[in-house]
Amino acid sequence: MYRLAFFFAFAALIVIACTSSDLNTPCTLVKANPDGGKPLAIYKSDDVIKNGAAKDFISFGSPECEDQVCVRDSAFREDAGDTSLEAHGYCSTACAEGSSNDCQSYSGALDNDPTTRLSCRALLLDAATLLALKMSEPDVYDQTFGSTTSPFFCARSVVFDAGM
Repeated sequence: MYRLAFFFAFAALIVIACTSSDLNTPCTLVKANPDGGKPLAIYKSDDVIKNGAAKDFISFGSPECEDQVCVRDSAFREDAGDTSLEAHGYCSTACAEGSSNDCQSYSGALDNDPTTRLSCRALLLDAATLLALKMSEPDVYDQTFGSTTSPFFCARSVVFDAGM
């Protein structure tokens, strides 16, 4: 009886571990290191962040994310008490266009809030442009986009304040 209970507990643990996700967990945006080493943090003071209002950003190589993809959407706001220098976003992953269940957050509470719910949407150039870039300059493409060939990633939908 003890062995059977242990087996079911172990099986349940495996199922939970295999279905857990880090989607929508906080992460630091990074950029490629010129010397090819560990990616460098992007800072809130960097021009791309300071002047990037109403733009989506996608960062490849974030060690905090399982798929190493960190997104900062156009409506993203840093936590009020965050005094760190690094720019933040949330973990993401590539998804299939039109899919409604590729983007389930690690927390159901985030999925129930329209400001933090993830959906599959295009964050990069369209697929044809990505392919053309990859064909014309493969090394530059790999440094910029990694192995990504689809523009679709899990991201928060842009939510506009009706009082604006």
